Amino acid sequence: MEAVVDITENIARGDAFEREKIWDLLKDPDSTPHNEWVHEVNHVVGMMMIRARANPQRHYEIYSVNTDASISKEDLTQMFEDTPQTAADLIRDRGQRLYSDRASKRDRVIE
Repeated sequence: MEAVVDITENIARGDAFEREKIWDLLKDPDSTPHNEWVHEVNHVVGMMMIRARANPQRHYEIYSVNTDASISKEDLTQMFEDTPQTAADLIRDRGQRLYSDRASKRDRVIE
């Protein structure tokens, strides 16, 4: 695992944006509200995708995972440090794959 990115704050900002956008459109129907939080998340994911595509020999996998609010970024990082294979299997099973250049079984040295 190379990175864990917590977008919880971005989601909260997105919810607030959606509520404010309704009032802005009621005040001025011709307005075009700017959704900054989406651009931030897209930028992070886009940069990860570029890195993955530029380094195919590393066989990157990028997943989005929804967790309970009680699970922190540090908890996920610790899970990968303690039991990397179990953590990877769990993320692959329950996460949403955004990108995968995973090596095929015949190319893998370690399962």
